[in-house]
Amino acid sequence: MNPKAPPGRNRPGTPKFCGTPKCCGTPKSCGIPKFWGTPKSWGTPLGAALGVFVTLSFALGLLGGPLRPSRDPKPDRAAPCRPVSHIVFLKTHKTGGSSVVNVLSRYGESRQLRFALPQRYQFRYPEPFRAESVRGFRQGETFDIICHHMRFSPTEVQRVMPNDSFYFSIVRDPGTQGASAFSYFRAAAAAFRRAPSLDAFLAAPRRFFGPGGRGAGLARNPQWFDFGLPEPAAAAEVPALLARLERRFPLVLLAERFDESLVLLRHRLCWPRAAVDVFAHNARGGAAAPSAAQRRRLRAWNALDWALYSHFNRSFWRHVERFGAARLQQEAAELRRRRRRLQERCLRGAGPVPAGAIAEPRLRPFQPPGAEHAVLGFALRPGLPPAERRRCGRMALPELPYTDLLARRQFGNGSATEWDDF
Repeated sequence: MNPKAPPGRNRPGTPKFCGTPKCCGTPKSCGIPKFWGTPKSWGTPLGAALGVFVTLSFALGLLGGPLRPSRDPKPDRAAPCRPVSHIVFLKTHKTGGSSVVNVLSRYGESRQLRFALPQRYQFRYPEPFRAESVRGFRQGETFDIICHHMRFSPTEVQRVMPNDSFYFSIVRDPGTQGASAFSYFRAAAAAFRRAPSLDAFLAAPRRFFGPGGRGAGLARNPQWFDFGLPEPAAAAEVPALLARLERRFPLVLLAERFDESLVLLRHRLCWPRAAVDVFAHNARGGAAAPSAAQRRRLRAWNALDWALYSHFNRSFWRHVERFGAARLQQEAAELRRRRRRLQERCLRGAGPVPAGAIAEPRLRPFQPPGAEHAVLGFALRPGLPPAERRRCGRMALPELPYTDLLARRQFGNGSATEWDDF
């Protein structure tokens, strides 16, 4: 039986929730025919061809295939499984990856797994990943988890991770990811720094962007860049590149469906429910959602990211169909209820607060220079019992200090006892 659609939101016969914001029924509801497929919108012949390819493929995904309930809706049921402890997570930029890293960090630390850690906080990004950039790397030795920022290189990752590792990642609609990146990377990306505003940048992006400029990989098609994919010479190459990528990454999460993604991930990893309880890290205070016009322009400028996102949007809904939409909704709702209880129990204000309101220095998130909006963090409620304070503290701990903690525990370079009450 099909899930009941809320009034005015979904077409009859489509799942209750869908993979892109405000994009549930037809391509027209996404604004696709009005924008995609004109050479003027894309700026280059390759861009125009990509526009046609993405429009058709995404429309097919919306109207048939992954977004249409199965005629024989028999969801997968839990079978006996063993917890997965060899994990490759490709952390893409401004997609919710910091929250996933918190999940992996807590799970790995609690089970004394070995992390492949960068010398600092990223693996020499934007250079392609090299095994030698892993702290403590020795030829022939492998680690259990790798999850920090890199530009993916499969052969090099295989040098540090076991052959049975589970690969996954997360993607986000470039219509919103691009706006977040523009705000966050104003100092890191020269193209963003030169532009007085997002609207000015989108009106003439080539005026500000140069392929060899500093931070170019953050300013155009950053998710494609993070996956280490080559620049296609023609749009016809894109489907094969993405099909090959999906074989490497059998599960790719959607930022827009983060809780449902966590449920699917938990079942793939055979982890307990509490393992994926997480607070939303790196939220921006006061950031307004991009307008519909800005989203269309961002998708056009990041055409390869839009193709990548559309591909993995469809693969996500195939996972949903196999798992069972009703079952997934039920487990995602329970995950949200647990999060609300944890926030009320753990956090002062029961949610994120400005960094200036956080007394504990270790809980203050990194603030990127030049960012338009401050990054929010979490302040613990006073008087928590020691065990609860430790659990809440780990859930609230930002990525950079958590990386420092993991390095101290793994390599013994300095005492980690200072974290025992945290």
